[in-house]
Amino acid sequence: MKKKILIPICLIIIVLSYCIISNVFFKSSNFAFSFNSKKDYITKQFNQEYNLTNSLSGEDSKLEKEIISLTKKTTYLLLGDFNTKEESSEEYYKRHQEYLALRYAPTIPKDENSSSGLDENSNEYKDDLVSGLAIPSLFLQLNELGIEYYSFGDIRVTKNNDIVISMITLPNIKMKKQNEEDPMKYDIVQTNLVLYYYFKQLDGEYKLYYLYGETKDDLTEYLSKVETEETNGVMSIAPSYDSELKSIYNYEKLEAMSENDLNQIYETNINNVVQLNSYYNNMVVSSASGFFINDGLVVTTWSFMEKSLVDAQYFAIKDNSGNTYEIDGIVTANPESNIVVIKIKNKTGSYVTLGSYSDLQVEDPAIVISSKTGTGMTVQSGIVVSKENYIQSSIPLTQTDEGSPLFNQNGNVIGMNTADSINASISIAIHSDILKEIQDKFSKVNFDSIETISFDELKEGYYYVKYHDETIKNSISSSKWKIYSKIGNIEDNIKLQLVKASYKDGIVSLRYKNSISKYIGSMQLAASFKEQLLKDGYKEELSSSKKCIYKNDKYQVIVMDEFDYLIVVMVRL
Repeated sequence: MKKKILIPICLIIIVLSYCIISNVFFKSSNFAFSFNSKKDYITKQFNQEYNLTNSLSGEDSKLEKEIISLTKKTTYLLLGDFNTKEESSEEYYKRHQEYLALRYAPTIPKDENSSSGLDENSNEYKDDLVSGLAIPSLFLQLNELGIEYYSFGDIRVTKNNDIVISMITLPNIKMKKQNEEDPMKYDIVQTNLVLYYYFKQLDGEYKLYYLYGETKDDLTEYLSKVETEETNGVMSIAPSYDSELKSIYNYEKLEAMSENDLNQIYETNINNVVQLNSYYNNMVVSSASGFFINDGLVVTTWSFMEKSLVDAQYFAIKDNSGNTYEIDGIVTANPESNIVVIKIKNKTGSYVTLGSYSDLQVEDPAIVISSKTGTGMTVQSGIVVSKENYIQSSIPLTQTDEGSPLFNQNGNVIGMNTADSINASISIAIHSDILKEIQDKFSKVNFDSIETISFDELKEGYYYVKYHDETIKNSISSSKWKIYSKIGNIEDNIKLQLVKASYKDGIVSLRYKNSISKYIGSMQLAASFKEQLLKDGYKEELSSSKKCIYKNDKYQVIVMDEFDYLIVVMVRL
């Protein structure tokens, strides 16, 4: 049974702005590497006539900074300070009161004919009821779970009319979970927690209107069931996820759709949806979905292609029947809008119809056709919850769903799903106006004359970007280095070129250049260092292909892979 921690009430981009236990933020400006230089170099590999100029209109930076700051403050007031194990009753009471003061509490119009003396049909009354239930209750529930968190992860901010939505990830938290065999006992579990905050303005200030949270385990049962059903049949219509968003959004349009409606969308588009896999030594290292944007042209995410360039030797495209398409090459890419266009050898005679992004409304139905297992196709449905900049929908997706088409109720594509929000109850898609430029541009070009470059050519260009000559920039004194170099025996265990080293306020930051091999990732070359940390008693708090975090009672060590650089940050606690 699915466990929830809340009341029933809502590009590959390397994020270096990461708040750690000492409240220090590491920003991309601290490092010499320029994402724009990489992006510009990549786009110059293709025929310049194929350049995609449309981009996503960035968020209001002032508003985004304000909401990010408010998100961190709200999280602190909701859960307490980082890794807080002891808190006095006075501190708890003060935190609780400050948290409650964040609540959206509008002035409700009077109504003498109402038993309460208030206008119970007013929006103010309804909003006050929602926030009055959600805000206090989740505070009590989360504090009862005794959550310990160590850092802030990614924070995403989107605006939807008068509501600003903020999503914050707290990686590797510890929390109490009721023992299934003995309800009187609790187990301590480690998981990732995602918190969703809904802010509304009141008297010129953003207040907390609604919130909910979910752990990575909350979606496990649902997604596992979807994957199981997919393997049992060629096409599976998955039930809509039982989202907490139903308390604040209207699902009537989606509920009005029948299974026949979903079948019709599937039948119309199944030949337009494809699966992409990239391989290293014939082993799948990355998977995604994609679709025909024009006859013979497949579109998917640049983030999938970039992972393939880093980890794979080649990639392949197949359809729902298992037929593999012969790839002619890569036509163009735009890392900024997270899109890549691929040409196959022969036309298929079919491609998707794009829907109007401007006509799209919040609470409209949204449908995804994708493959989670590579053995069939699954249809999932939800609603649009935001359409500012990106499209956000209430459809939980997995990693293999990136690049999949997002359809409206008429079966027209309104967006392409990305990996920006995976294993969460809200997914993020690039909207159809970005895709329309591709469809319009290549509908005017003779298919046979469309130029491409091969995967190997793009891979070579990706790895051999000519950076400016780098000199070692070292601001660490020998006395400090004598102390920090003992951590993980770093000098002996990392045999890469050190190009930048700095020390400030108990923090050592090291940047190594991976010039050893274009096929071996930097994290692999740091394996001996990471193994030594574990031997020395460090606890592994986070482990992924791009970032690892280790900690003992004196230091926290962060190891990150940034393209062909290895970043090591050592923090004195």
